[in-house]
Amino acid sequence: MAITFLMIGHFFPVPGINFGIVGVNLFFVLSGYLMGQLLFIKETPLPRFYRRRVSRIVPAHVFFLLSVTLFYFVTGKPINWYETAAALFFVNNYFPGELGNLVMPFGHIWTLSVEEHSYILLSLVAIASRKHLANAKWTIASLTLFFSFVGFWYWSLYSGRELSGKWLHTEVSAYGIFCSAMILLLFVTIKIPRFPSVIYLLLFCIGIMMHWWSVPDPLKTTVGVGIFALTVNLLSNAPQLIKQLLSFKPLRLAGIWSFSIYLWQQPFYVAYHSGIMPAYLAVSLAIGAGVTSFYLIENPIRLYLNKTWGK
Repeated sequence: MAITFLMIGHFFPVPGINFGIVGVNLFFVLSGYLMGQLLFIKETPLPRFYRRRVSRIVPAHVFFLLSVTLFYFVTGKPINWYETAAALFFVNNYFPGELGNLVMPFGHIWTLSVEEHSYILLSLVAIASRKHLANAKWTIASLTLFFSFVGFWYWSLYSGRELSGKWLHTEVSAYGIFCSAMILLLFVTIKIPRFPSVIYLLLFCIGIMMHWWSVPDPLKTTVGVGIFALTVNLLSNAPQLIKQLLSFKPLRLAGIWSFSIYLWQQPFYVAYHSGIMPAYLAVSLAIGAGVTSFYLIENPIRLYLNKTWGK
């Protein structure tokens, strides 16, 4: 659902709601749920945790950057090495280049930057928790509150001025990851309630509506994303109807392919908005490139590394 919303937002925009942001925020809360499970519930050893994260992300990421840069070189298009390096080292949410005048189609890597920074911070909390130096639940809750505070602070500080660059920073955007992990840890101590199916649908719709254009950005980030985080954490005890809907095979396939599709949609998104190709062609090529990358690069390398790396 997250990758579907993102593709709608990028190629078939809906007036009033940026479904691209909705999709990204869903990715963040799903990530927080998964990372929280791995680090604080299953207590995955950190070397294995990092090996799995690297094998999952880095090969497909580097292949994408190399392929696009090589295409630019062969076709004589200008290459901005500053933007390329920032994307390669997962820092382009702090060093994005000249906003509104980017050369390389790497702007979307800001979300991966937030993910990578959050993995490091979550793992540090896990270390402190396992050594009994900190309480994981309260530390994650404090960080979540801090990210929310920074979002409101930026909003008040830069009111009426360019805020988009600040809004990509990890100390704001990681709110969804940490909020989801916080709720997960809360549900360790209390039983996850079960509601009628309509409640889950209603919560999800409210989360989407909180992304309406006129809702202030801090409320989108805290309330809207917070509702997404709550909904995701409630799903494990949801009625069978909800689980069956979310197990719909096309949705699951889109989820399996989602990382590669997300990587590869950006050049076609730029081409579509530059008027080079129509939306239907751009989205078809984006999905085709992503699925091809998944089966030729991402999945085989990930499986090989997970099987052999660490022995």
